[in-house]
Amino acid sequence: MALINYIKREEATGQLAELYKSIEEKMKFVPNVIQFHTASPEMFGKIMSVLNHYSNHKSFNPVVVSYIRLLISNIAGGEYCVRFQSALLKYLGVPESDLVAAKNDYRNINLDNKNKTLVCFVLDQMFDKIEHTKDRIVELKTLGWTEKDIYEASVLGALQKGMVQVIKTFEVEIDF
Repeated sequence: MALINYIKREEATGQLAELYKSIEEKMKFVPNVIQFHTASPEMFGKIMSVLNHYSNHKSFNPVVVSYIRLLISNIAGGEYCVRFQSALLKYLGVPESDLVAAKNDYRNINLDNKNKTLVCFVLDQMFDKIEHTKDRIVELKTLGWTEKDIYEASVLGALQKGMVQVIKTFEVEIDF
């Protein structure tokens, strides 16, 4: 449960029931954190659209997206999101030892230089550790990231940081 009401899987009808069914087919269950967003059905649709945008992103692989979410959640103290993203990364083949190292210090993330540089840029940005921004953006571009990629990774970080606070505030119950 959470401190506010939302439409649970077993209560859903119509289009929401269909969406829950498709999520359940992909994930084998509908996590409370996804159901929680139906506290506002209009916002739920928008959030799902954003999640799909990043899930199908042409430049970011799923490991990079999950690492950004995991590491921001870890620093912000979002236990639900840490557990959820850790489980997803394990499913994607990331060893537990890599997760532990990254959670201890995100600069220890086990990614190629291009992806690591982007992830570290986003994390530094979200937690006010950003210095020499212009030089870092030039470095990211040199590595092959476009300005659109840099912007979208930054937005992913900001959205995750905000959502961690919302999920913590409303005490969404961990269900896995």
